[in-house]
Amino acid sequence: MAVPGILMRLSEGISSTTLPLPGIEALYTLRAGDKEKPQNNTVYFLKDISHLLSAKDQYDADSAVNNDVSWIICSFINGRDITTPNDGAPQEDPHKLPISAAPESVLVVNGSTPRPDNEADYHAWYDQEHGAKLTQVPGWTAARRYGLVKSYGPSETASYYGLNFYEEENGLGGPEWKAGVTDWTLRIRSNAAKPNIRRVWKVMANQ
Repeated sequence: MAVPGILMRLSEGISSTTLPLPGIEALYTLRAGDKEKPQNNTVYFLKDISHLLSAKDQYDADSAVNNDVSWIICSFINGRDITTPNDGAPQEDPHKLPISAAPESVLVVNGSTPRPDNEADYHAWYDQEHGAKLTQVPGWTAARRYGLVKSYGPSETASYYGLNFYEEENGLGGPEWKAGVTDWTLRIRSNAAKPNIRRVWKVMANQ
């Protein structure tokens, strides 16, 4: 059975070629909106990530040319879209965004690692409260959740990733965004195995 998911290719340098991967549904070239490294990220939306679990030779060939490159491979959990009627629950389909994220729009990637004994509470928080609150932020367009399956390279990883897409003009940092920090949110943070990995990216190109 196919396992839909993403490959995040992180590197300080900009890749000039598309990785020859089967089943690419969409591809986003991103540039960091902060000063942290790495500064570049290419996100591949894939119909099936299974072949990447034994793709070290392919990663090695990439890293031989780009010695700072990392591959982070994740399986799709669920998502939300502004175009889909939302009864408060995330959808398990589709994986690909129904409307492509436009150049100059924003992608916020949050990597979370709950303690094993608190994973159920983490998933309940995200699906029942946090994900829905983010949809209220002006400019929000879509969200996707993923679980880490495999990684190659030096970049730090998290157990789970939340990807939220916003228009270029948005309410990040505003009152709706701040309202997402609730007592439940603070409990989730206190029960994490390690701090979140949060990066803000600008979409440079899509295909």
